[in-house]
Amino acid sequence: MGKIKHTFIKRGARRIYEQNPKEFSTDFDKNKKAIAAKNVVESKSIRNKMAGYMIKIIKNKQF
Repeated sequence: MGKIKHTFIKRGARRIYEQNPKEFSTDFDKNKKAIAAKNVVESKSIRNKMAGYMIKIIKNKQF
């Protein structure tokens, strides 16, 4: 079983992705930099979790 992400991470990542879907891809480092550029999150660990969750969102949208 995997770790479960907090709801605020999921909601925040979805909200950011819906506003700018072209800026994000399945590349973790690119997503991390894009989130940091928007100054949405101050915490490094939360930013990284959101960037990782965006990869999951993008992969699910492809199918």
